[in-house]
Amino acid sequence: MLNRRLLRIKVFQALYAYHQDESRDKKAAQSFLERSVNRMEDEYIFLLSLPLELRYYVENEQNPEEVLYVPSKRDIETGRTFIYNKLINILERSEDLKTKVKKAGINWSDNKDVMRMVFNGFKTSKFFQNYLSADSKSFEIQKELILSFYKDFLPKQEEMNILMEDLFIHWNDDQKAVYNALIKTIDALEEQDSPLALRPLSDEPDEDWDFCNNLFAYTLRYRDEFVEMISEKTKKWDTDRIADVDLILMEMALCELLEFPTIPIKVSINEYLDISKVYSTPKSSIFLNGILDKLMNEMKAEGKIKKKGRGLVE
Repeated sequence: MLNRRLLRIKVFQALYAYHQDESRDKKAAQSFLERSVNRMEDEYIFLLSLPLELRYYVENEQNPEEVLYVPSKRDIETGRTFIYNKLINILERSEDLKTKVKKAGINWSDNKDVMRMVFNGFKTSKFFQNYLSADSKSFEIQKELILSFYKDFLPKQEEMNILMEDLFIHWNDDQKAVYNALIKTIDALEEQDSPLALRPLSDEPDEDWDFCNNLFAYTLRYRDEFVEMISEKTKKWDTDRIADVDLILMEMALCELLEFPTIPIKVSINEYLDISKVYSTPKSSIFLNGILDKLMNEMKAEGKIKKKGRGLVE
């Protein structure tokens, strides 16, 4: 399944959007959440198709100025690296990838400038130069080249990150999970003629969605109760003065403590403290930790927190 912290962030963003919208349209917020989760698949397919587009660019669309001179042996080897790479050939034969590219409406033709910069940057990178200098061009060596493209090169390309941010509004949150999935996909490829069935972004998409949907729904359902609980522990504070971000994160944490019996208490609290460090003020995690610790101890004493499973019963 997808990283739970990432899923929590997506639920947080949907709840924040819901509370900022005067219409309080729950269905719209749930739709926003569903699109946010599903859009990760498009990000994954978009980047997985990039080597195919780079090869097409090398074969057909390099600038005339770049090929007017007599190509050196190094230039020829550079072109052949993309044209004859066995892993790119496997991707090209995948009907699964073609179907998903079409479904996602992916079109690289509007982004040729970025593609050109990526190609020029990668062919001069140490990863590519080491590959050209290697004595062997075995399948495993070719795989290492594509792995280095996704693992070490592409994530650091500013032009690509800008493009991804323009195309996908949650790219900053999603990129680590997407690159991890790309690396696992390439690493799992084997030298064979059988059709490639793409590794899914998540092995448990239904479980991912159930977690998101339940966390969203339960947090909203018990919001009044949670706000009252928080107010009792923040009497020096008017709840209107507590940042919306902090309030939502505390509500989500309380929801997990009460409604998700298989998630350890410490995991839930620590996750929301870490999320607050990114999405709220520098001191928010200290504030949240104090309030949640008091509420957690009180709820445990009252027998409201019921965890089950090995290592979860306290």
